[in-house]
Amino acid sequence: MQEKAKNNYVSNSFWMLLEKSARIISGILVGVLVVRYLGDTQFGILTYGLGIIAILTIFSTLGLDSLVVRELLTRPKNTEKILGTAFTLRFAGSILVVAGACTYSLLRDPIETTFIVFLLSISIVFQSLSVIDFYFQSQVKGKLTAINQVITLFVSALVKLYLIYAKAPLEWFATMAALEAGISALNQYLFYKREGQMISKWQFNFAEAKYLLLLAIPLIASSFIQLLYQNVDAILIARFLRDMGLVGQYGAGVRISQAAYFIPVAICAAVFPGIINNRDNKTLQLKRLTQLYSLMIWGAVFIIVGATLFGDWVISFLYGAKFPGAPQIFKIHIWVSLPVFWGTAWGMWMLAIQKQKYVVWLQINNALFILTLEYFLIPKLGINGAAYSLVIGSYISLSFMIIAYKPKEGLLLFWQALNPKNILEVIRYSKA
Repeated sequence: MQEKAKNNYVSNSFWMLLEKSARIISGILVGVLVVRYLGDTQFGILTYGLGIIAILTIFSTLGLDSLVVRELLTRPKNTEKILGTAFTLRFAGSILVVAGACTYSLLRDPIETTFIVFLLSISIVFQSLSVIDFYFQSQVKGKLTAINQVITLFVSALVKLYLIYAKAPLEWFATMAALEAGISALNQYLFYKREGQMISKWQFNFAEAKYLLLLAIPLIASSFIQLLYQNVDAILIARFLRDMGLVGQYGAGVRISQAAYFIPVAICAAVFPGIINNRDNKTLQLKRLTQLYSLMIWGAVFIIVGATLFGDWVISFLYGAKFPGAPQIFKIHIWVSLPVFWGTAWGMWMLAIQKQKYVVWLQINNALFILTLEYFLIPKLGINGAAYSLVIGSYISLSFMIIAYKPKEGLLLFWQALNPKNILEVIRYSKA
């Protein structure tokens, strides 16, 4: 039984990494063609709209992602009630996101920009059905999620290429977000049904909703703050510099840098159930956590070094002369990878041991430093100021993550994770 579970975790990790790799390839190849076709101003409008929606997305996700997975693992008999309640909460929240995003844009922007924001926000409604993915994660069936996303990416890529060929207006590219979310939701439903499960059995329960929301309050607060400082840069650039073209330049550089962020999310989502299931063996649990941290550190270092050496050539090749500011933004922003990789694993660990309050303090710390820096640096350094602010604030937060909970244990785990031998242990474990 233990051998089967181990193989499931390894297989799950493989499939989720395969899906994220396909996403990165599609995002770079097709995404770059879309950016080049739209140009910096139109792409800037898309980036600006996505920034507004991303900040408000917390009212739809409600910090339930990893929390629902944990509850499904620990209370499998209540699966239908947990899923039904989570779906209802997310669907109601998605309506608030659409209304809030459109209202904000309507008060600040031209009606054409507000229409783009509306089209982009529709995708949040379809994403409510992603609670099915939480079920697959709890069952260590990342293969189904991976296949779903690969199908979605393939169809989306074909449609985007056709839109470029047909010289479609910006509105059609904004609609693509909803199309992608709709295809993904349909696939999730079909896979869920194929597993012998039925959405009709889902049930909303008020007591369950209250329980989940009470548990999620720290996550909602921390996630909102995180979404704020991670996405407000595009909005501040638009407000301070009043140039959607500069927003597009910034967004083009950051887009390629953030492509790597799917890697820690995929790895952590795949191994998170295994870490929880080892809760009765503290020594083994900390060993697995150290190995995970080591993967995060060395994966990020590899990406940072490669990007620093070849960033100018790669970004210039991808975007051409239309985006002269993108290479420098990319080379600055890529340094955020290490705090992001470590933070993804650390955040899930805090959730596993029910210490969400430390995540809240981390995000407050992040927001204070990054937003303050952006307020001063964007007017002085332009779009580079936004990138520098994020990097400086993120490394301050990395220091906080290491020593926030049980400083001695945190420092020991960080020191042990620096040892690359942990990577070899992971490889041997996966082949055993």
